[in-house]
Amino acid sequence: MPDTFTETTTRGFFSRLFGSILGIVLGPILIIAAVILLWWNEGRAVQAIVGLNAAQTQTVELTDATPAPANEGKLVHVVGAATATSAVADSDLGVNFPDTVGVARKAEMYQWREKSQSHTSDNLGGSQTTTTTYTYTEEWSDTPIDSSAFHHPEGHVNPEMPLHSQLFVASDATLGGFSLDSATVGRLELTQSVTPDAPDGWTKSGDKLVKGDDPAAPKVGDLRVSYTALPSGTTISVLAQQTHGGFAPFTTPNGYTVHLAAIGNQPTAVMIANQRRAESFLTWILRGVGTLVTVIGLALFLGPISTIASVVPFLGGIVRGAAFFVSLVIGVPLSLVVIALAWIAYRPLIGGGILLVAAAIFYGLWRLHASRSPAPKPA
Repeated sequence: MPDTFTETTTRGFFSRLFGSILGIVLGPILIIAAVILLWWNEGRAVQAIVGLNAAQTQTVELTDATPAPANEGKLVHVVGAATATSAVADSDLGVNFPDTVGVARKAEMYQWREKSQSHTSDNLGGSQTTTTTYTYTEEWSDTPIDSSAFHHPEGHVNPEMPLHSQLFVASDATLGGFSLDSATVGRLELTQSVTPDAPDGWTKSGDKLVKGDDPAAPKVGDLRVSYTALPSGTTISVLAQQTHGGFAPFTTPNGYTVHLAAIGNQPTAVMIANQRRAESFLTWILRGVGTLVTVIGLALFLGPISTIASVVPFLGGIVRGAAFFVSLVIGVPLSLVVIALAWIAYRPLIGGGILLVAAAIFYGLWRLHASRSPAPKPA
């Protein structure tokens, strides 16, 4: 059963006003930070596009998974069976995994987690009442949860997490004549579940090993681990720089690094296309973050207006909504302008084309509005 605590606090008008005035300082700082993020993100996106295009033209296709002196330092595409003769070992638990090239351990600890939910209402005169409910639940987590930051840490203390997730690679892992390192194997998605025999102090529960009194009724501090492996003999594809009989990140002329690996026989074009999609997804995520931070910065800057208006509660809600709408109307176009200007700086032809198209659309909408507006009647 979760533990629940509810607290109600009231903040006076002048305290709220002082806090909102700080937003006048913090708001522009957030906007500047958002502009820097958006500008950097577009440069990163352009670097990825140009770098991946260059990588596709510079790749040396190897028909035999054997390093050659002529390819030293070059970007090579290698397909073959990943093999190893020595067993992979997890020394923390004292378990071995024969016939595997690499094993990924996922370590979890049963911990307390805090969740909070707040409801705020304005009072006549400008004060504000906030009711916050704190809920504490026990759950498995593969990352440490700092219970010292809980609002109610009493009775909800998480111990230090003694195990963490980790990748183990066989010491003699190879891809044909190439040696395989943990950085390359770590780029593979390991999906085959493996469960070793339970060592002393551990209990096997399904495909997991559990350390605790009762796997069916875990307690805070209990541990559990699960493993996924790359079986020896699995076909993999690697796109990276040949270095001393192994692999390393390859740097394109514009500074973009390429170090890709995938399960199965994947052609160079497919691997690069997948990386393009991943880079595009990251670009759009960062664009969204930059735009959101811009809107938040503008909302903070306009905060004192809604705080003053909240002396009358219903008026404060209206002004707050209007301030957010204004922040949205200004913040989104501002972000788009920054993105367009960044493209002009990094790729002038494309960026200029984007601005010309945007200007043509704006002019077309203005002409359409003007044509539908009634003509003024003569006096």
